[in-house]
Amino acid sequence: MKECQHPLRIALSGYGRMGKEVEKAALAQGHVITARIDNEDDWKSAQGLEDAEVAIDFSVPETAPGNILRCFERRLPVVVGTTGWTDRLPEIKERCLREKQALFVAANFSIGVHVFMAAARFLAQKAGAQGYRPRIEETHHIHKLDKPSGTALVLKRNILPFLAGTEDIAISSLREGETVGVHKLGFDSPTDGIELIHTAKNRQGLASGAVLAAQWLHGRTGFFGMEDLLGF
Repeated sequence: MKECQHPLRIALSGYGRMGKEVEKAALAQGHVITARIDNEDDWKSAQGLEDAEVAIDFSVPETAPGNILRCFERRLPVVVGTTGWTDRLPEIKERCLREKQALFVAANFSIGVHVFMAAARFLAQKAGAQGYRPRIEETHHIHKLDKPSGTALVLKRNILPFLAGTEDIAISSLREGETVGVHKLGFDSPTDGIELIHTAKNRQGLASGAVLAAQWLHGRTGFFGMEDLLGF
């Protein structure tokens, strides 16, 4: 795996809960935060933006596409963890490839979630072949704007190819308290049930994964996701 060999100069696009967690993770690894952008005016006035080598975006669905395009205008590689804007993804991906930009998009940067996804594909293949019925449940904090979660949608896309005869899977979404994130994949038959569960205990894993993605993206061009970083 190619990794950045020097401290990165990082611009944070979105300075809410996740932006602050990413800042902690980046600083702990010796990186430098050159700009903290949290609104429209910050894009015009943020000092240090021109010094950044990569941007990490954890903003909101309404502003994420525009933030990515602003990074493209500066030829600034960008890692995006904001979800809920997939309707714009084909257009932005096409522009990224056409202009030879650098864009890394993931619904979830937790390494554990992607191990969960790999296990989910195996479970779907085996349980689906035996006629088990799938279900997906996700729970997040009350501040999360998109529903269902981006991770739940990715999970559905991951397992559907293994479920012959299943055209769609209903996703149950719950928003309560300060729950960081719980995703459950279940398979049921008339005689028993199987559950695979991933529980995020805090936001540190997400933040560390986003910083790792920024290190990996540095020096590359193209459109990437966690499967490129992890190899599965």
